[in-house]
Amino acid sequence: MTSHYRGKVKAGIFGVSVIALAVAGLIGVGTLAANATSNSKKSDDKVGYLLISPASNSIQLHNSDVYTGKMSVQNTKSHEMKIKMSVGSYVIKNDNYDSPLYDSSDKYSLMRNWIKLDADEFTLKSGESREVRYTVVTPANPPAGSQYATIFAEDQPTEQLKTSGIQATSRVGLVVTARMLDGKTIDRSNIAETRIDGYQPTAPLMASFAIKNEGNIGTNVNYQLVVKNALNGSKQYEGKVQNASVYPETTRRFNASWDRVDSWFYDVELHIKLNGGKEHVIKKLVCTIPIWIIVLLIVAIVCLVAYGVINYRARKEIRENRAASSRKNNKASKARLSKKSE
Repeated sequence: MTSHYRGKVKAGIFGVSVIALAVAGLIGVGTLAANATSNSKKSDDKVGYLLISPASNSIQLHNSDVYTGKMSVQNTKSHEMKIKMSVGSYVIKNDNYDSPLYDSSDKYSLMRNWIKLDADEFTLKSGESREVRYTVVTPANPPAGSQYATIFAEDQPTEQLKTSGIQATSRVGLVVTARMLDGKTIDRSNIAETRIDGYQPTAPLMASFAIKNEGNIGTNVNYQLVVKNALNGSKQYEGKVQNASVYPETTRRFNASWDRVDSWFYDVELHIKLNGGKEHVIKKLVCTIPIWIIVLLIVAIVCLVAYGVINYRARKEIRENRAASSRKNNKASKARLSKKSE
């Protein structure tokens, strides 16, 4: 009976060893595959564009103020461009930040009517740039809060392009944001929701949040993704601090990600600041180990437990057999001594 249990114990040890080696190998293969996938990137072809600088400008205005700004327009295409300048709105409807509205208007986009340009049309040769000045004339009693406008530069088809039949054009814009210093300012925004899934087996590792702006001024948002090893706390990833703005009376969603993810356990942190105030830190423990590795680990643990049970029972039986044999021998010795005494 004892040899039978010993055979089971040896078989259990062999099985656990094989599974442990297999799990270690599969984790290594999974990690290499994840790294190989994250490192494969496609390169974009370089083409010429109509460029402007800067892409945005934030200013402060009092009632009846006059502000003068400037922007650079550059032709990086291989042919001459005829440029048309114009002023449009910048409106966010239904929380859709992917498609701002430039031709609609609301109470936060009245500034489009306050802006005058020093040039409406001009021509740029290939590689040439020009400075365009704009003047913002604030009315005597504008609404309180923030105002937005977009100054556009758009290339128009030249005679040469019209003759060739190619009519492709491009339009780029400078978004001007003005904070009105007179009147009642309502600065009220909050973190409406956060999401960091606890199980993310495939790259990239994602974290998201939403900011709800209930005020009449734009909310400046600074956010950063930080990932740490859950076991020793070492920093694995520290993303660049991102800056964005939330339009008044809207909700905007933000995403942050990390591509180079290995199979492990991580402490994921979202660091968020609103209008330069207190930093909010959202933390979540995240597992990135693929499900098939988890299954193998569970099987390995079950085998280890089974080995422990089998080993315990075998040792227990050996002890019981030895105790029974000892009792039997003691009984036999007493019987022999009893016969001798008679």
